Amino acid sequence: MPRKRRGRGEGAVFQRDDGLWTACVSLGYDTSGKRIRRTVYGQSKAEAQAKLRELQTAVDGGDLGEPDHQTVEQYLLHWLRLVQPSVEPNTYEPYRRHCLGTAAADEKKNKRGSKAGKVGECIAKYLGPVKMSKLRRAHVEQFYADLLTVGVSANTVSKIGTTLTIALNAAAESKLIPYNPAVGVRKPKAAKAEFNVLDLDQVARLLTASVDDRLHALYVAALDTGMRPGELLALEWQDVDLSAGFLIVRRSLEEIGGRLRVKDVKTAKSRRRIHLAPQTIAALHEHRKCMLAEGHINGPVFCDTKGGHIHNGNLHHYSFKPLLKRAGLPSIRLYDLRHTCATLLLLADESAKVVSERLGHSSITLTLDTYSHVLPTMQQRAAEKMGRILGYRPAEKAVIS
Repeated sequence: MPRKRRGRGEGAVFQRDDGLWTACVSLGYDTSGKRIRRTVYGQSKAEAQAKLRELQTAVDGGDLGEPDHQTVEQYLLHWLRLVQPSVEPNTYEPYRRHCLGTAAADEKKNKRGSKAGKVGECIAKYLGPVKMSKLRRAHVEQFYADLLTVGVSANTVSKIGTTLTIALNAAAESKLIPYNPAVGVRKPKAAKAEFNVLDLDQVARLLTASVDDRLHALYVAALDTGMRPGELLALEWQDVDLSAGFLIVRRSLEEIGGRLRVKDVKTAKSRRRIHLAPQTIAALHEHRKCMLAEGHINGPVFCDTKGGHIHNGNLHHYSFKPLLKRAGLPSIRLYDLRHTCATLLLLADESAKVVSERLGHSSITLTLDTYSHVLPTMQQRAAEKMGRILGYRPAEKAVIS
């Protein structure tokens, strides 16, 4: 029996040779270029059309219905399309990389024109062929173990696991799967991030070596304010009040795929006013005079020689790294000047709350946890202070005879 052609406007509905009516909808393409389709069936044409309408409504709303045939890779492609408009680019890019690897379908060549690298260790490589309806906790546990076995760091496995959990949460919320099999699976414990800080002598050597550097004021401001590199590089003169001695952090500079973008800071705590030390105010006054002479007063405070924003990589390679070498200091990151600021303030008995506010941390707990290496010294000083308090004896009053 020949197939009956669907009527105009009825969608992809047809009757198979065995009499069963079939309807399908396209969901796009996977990384190999293969079209992804979802199919429903009905005993009658009307039933198939009704299921098709339900399926189209579900797709438009992000709910693909029961994933009888949909694989994890197909779902991840769909989830990435849905989530991309709602998150920042620097959030989406790790999602995409964790799901599809470094050689996703849209990444044919890198910026130098050579072929992209291999897919690498990602969710699609290990779990991609598994059907969503068959995905279980054991799959996730084995996935983490396999990543560790091939040498992926515990930190990276933990981040990939977080992305997987977020993606599957969306599937569970839309009733695509009855529950999230990644919830409760123990991810490898990420090692606490290590960083280097300069002591007072090293800070003095750094600032002495940078006196004649075009960006001397940047290094002074970094040590004084504890601002993140992206916040420093996005700072504009309208955010600086030298007469009142403070600046306001409003924006941050981020780089994705070699492209720079200025964005608002993420949280209310990150948006903050920072009072400046006299040395920083003086350095910024001199820096402003130099920028006026260059004709770059309307751009960012710390700009390149053309008046534009500075790439963090260029700053490190062409300015900060040579500066460290001139000063005879160990190789550290520009971000470590932020850690130096916090560490030296805490060692100087500054309140952890004040330090937390200066850094723009979300809570004082984050500050204390990040700089826990300072706590033993602070506790020792507290004990010494209590010793003096407890050892206090009031002066005896003179006896009047």
